[in-house]
Amino acid sequence: MILLILQVIIVGVVVNFVVIHFIIARMEDNVRDHAIQISNLIKRSLHQSMLKNRREELALTIRGLASEKAIKGIHIYNKAGVVAFASDTSDINQQVSKKSEQCIFCHATNKAKGTIPKLNRFREIPSTTGERILGLINPIENEKTCYEADCHVHSVGEKLLGLLDVQISLAQQERNRVEARNNAMLIFVIVTIVTAGVFARIIRTQIHQPISALIKGTQQISRLNWDHKIEIQHPDEMRKLAESFNGMTEKLKKAQNELKELSEKLEDRVKEKTEELENAQRQLIMAEKLASMGKLAAVVAHEINNPLSGILTYSKLIIRKLQQKPNKDAIDESIGNLQVIRHESERCGNIVKNLLLFAKKPMGGETKEDLKQILNKSIKLVKHSFDIKGIQLNVDFTEKDTYLLCDAAAMEQMAVALLINAIEACPEKSGVVSVRLERLEEKKSIRIEVSDNGCGIEQMHLPHIFEPFYSTKSNEKSVGLGLAVVYGIVERHAGSIDVKSEEGAGTTFAVTLPINDYDRHEV
Repeated sequence: MILLILQVIIVGVVVNFVVIHFIIARMEDNVRDHAIQISNLIKRSLHQSMLKNRREELALTIRGLASEKAIKGIHIYNKAGVVAFASDTSDINQQVSKKSEQCIFCHATNKAKGTIPKLNRFREIPSTTGERILGLINPIENEKTCYEADCHVHSVGEKLLGLLDVQISLAQQERNRVEARNNAMLIFVIVTIVTAGVFARIIRTQIHQPISALIKGTQQISRLNWDHKIEIQHPDEMRKLAESFNGMTEKLKKAQNELKELSEKLEDRVKEKTEELENAQRQLIMAEKLASMGKLAAVVAHEINNPLSGILTYSKLIIRKLQQKPNKDAIDESIGNLQVIRHESERCGNIVKNLLLFAKKPMGGETKEDLKQILNKSIKLVKHSFDIKGIQLNVDFTEKDTYLLCDAAAMEQMAVALLINAIEACPEKSGVVSVRLERLEEKKSIRIEVSDNGCGIEQMHLPHIFEPFYSTKSNEKSVGLGLAVVYGIVERHAGSIDVKSEEGAGTTFAVTLPINDYDRHEV
């Protein structure tokens, strides 16, 4: 509202200034036209007296005309610039300079122009009283009645016979101008006040109050007060906006209620479906456990059945030999059979022990051990296998602290299993096995890598290599529990194992073990 009123004031001031300027300019033009009319009237009044050279009558007429309030003086100059007649007799016979205001326009150059333009006929004469006085030069031209008269000697070629100088007071015009300006300013002030009041009223009732109501409505809606209504009675766009806002509120309220109902129903449905999924999941887990147990039982039965069949067969042979008359050959044969029974029994024991280890059954207590020493000991245990197959061994151990709270026997078994797996995968005489040990400070863990340049593992077998009794080797002695045991050891130590393999390019097993709170203590 303030900006709008300021704009109205600025526009009003500009318009008022232009109007006043226009009015004053028109008044000035009117005064000059009026002065020309007065000058022409005086010249015509004096025409006969000048034509017949009635000097006394001419002087009396000039003094009579000068007695008018608006006329401050009348002078008639001859061609030589001498005052011939004047309302003030003291000015008669005075010589006027060509540089004076009356003559400068015609005598600006050495040769007189002979004519005076209309705009150059006017001049303002300074006054001691501060009153504005307008001076008008009216040329007295050589007319036909002059050069044909008997009493004059003016030739036809003469254009200018003299000048009529009339001085007119502008006091009344000044009063009119001041009055017009004051009236215009008063009207401007009144119009501005009325306009500002009207604008203020319109803005308050048509804009401010409706917008305040809309703001209040949005605040209520932001507080989720869906029952709030905006009441605007003005039959304009604001009322339509309020109606639209109320309609939107109704729809939002309806949508909110529908969402609330839907949410309640959805919660019930989600709860119901969650229970169904949990039941289904429990059933699936149970089924998977049963399937795994069945598979495990079948595999264990198959694996143990072979050594048990051998044990049973050789036991029958020993019984048969001993029932007969034993001799030295029979006793030696029975001893060989007993050794086979012992070997098969140990095989059954190893299968059960590895199954227990895979099932996370503890094999020993945890102590703080240096993984460097464990790896070096494991490498010594299989050193003869490297020598027999002519496989090169590369070792890269970090110089940082590698102490870890762990089951040393399990760690050694894990390392030996990974090394034997790498040895069996490498070709003779050209195989290379690399063992790397590093400490990952940013992850607070220790990483063991065992790599080989062997035949690699097909991608289809990678997801199953850690399953019990799953083996890709053709060797009949391979039970398929080595990597499963490794996986169980790593998992029991809260670690992780990753494998990267490319068929024909080798395999890398990476074991990452977290560092516990005791890893920095001295042994």
